[in-house]
Amino acid sequence: MVATVPEDPAIEAPATENPAGHAPASEPAAPQPARPRLSVVVPTYNEAGVIGECLTRLTAQADHIAEIIVVDNNSTDDGMRIVGDISIRHPTVRIVHEREQGLVYARNTGLDAATGDIIARIDADTRVPEHWARTIVDFFAADTGDEWAALCGRGEAYGIPYSGRFDRWKIALHPLSRGKATTPAHPSEPGDVPVLYGSNMILRRDTWQTIRTRVSMRRDVFEDVDMGLCVRETGGRNAFLASITVGVSPRRMETGIGSFVRYMSCLPRTFLLHRQFGLALGAAAVYLPAITVLHTGRLLLLRSYDAESGTFSLTNVLRERTDRIMP
Repeated sequence: MVATVPEDPAIEAPATENPAGHAPASEPAAPQPARPRLSVVVPTYNEAGVIGECLTRLTAQADHIAEIIVVDNNSTDDGMRIVGDISIRHPTVRIVHEREQGLVYARNTGLDAATGDIIARIDADTRVPEHWARTIVDFFAADTGDEWAALCGRGEAYGIPYSGRFDRWKIALHPLSRGKATTPAHPSEPGDVPVLYGSNMILRRDTWQTIRTRVSMRRDVFEDVDMGLCVRETGGRNAFLASITVGVSPRRMETGIGSFVRYMSCLPRTFLLHRQFGLALGAAAVYLPAITVLHTGRLLLLRSYDAESGTFSLTNVLRERTDRIMP
């Protein structure tokens, strides 16, 4: 005889279906962190010929840029009228003034005036690509652990022949290109670099506040190299993203040899300022002579080139030119 176990009325079979026909309530989604606000600072001195194009490209990315600050450093041309006209159509654009002449003073005034969580600094002749601002905001939004204190990208000269080849040679010769930076496997992956690139650099706001009293106000050093080294010396890391490469003017490339050598002498001087004696020696003894030879050949090529016709002519070499001033 098989014994049977009486059913316990208190135990019920599990429900296989919601009697009301509704799906079970899901857990509420975690709130997404606020995306960082991006400010862009553009120091400007007599840049009427290029500032309009620069701002047109920036204002087209207004969904990702909170404000655009143009720093007037005693301009005497029509540039500020152009900026004013643009600011009427785009209220995110505003002008601040710096009376002390020099890029470092204009840069500091702009960075101090910025209200964004991250602050980009570019030149008035910089041409940003259409995805530039979104990529920057995405990068810092994803860096929730604050691994990176600053970010930069490359600059490629526009309007000249063979620009990519010259850029590759210049990078290969640079004293910081040997074992000092990691090379990312993909343009969207960051590399770790010791310095920043002035035409295309971005700082966290708190990074700027940390290095504000450390950066040099000398005009005979490279201010972007100085800033990058200051970031490293205060424990921060500089990221490099190939995917935010911008266009830059070739005007410095067209500078005469004497002016170019004086300008490039700022590099070893900057390393000396930071007591990087080995890098200073390498820059002075190897990089400066090599880049001067490269510049001489590049100068002959560029001065013989007619951008409008896309042709070369020796008569173009004899045209009168004005060297670009020191920053």
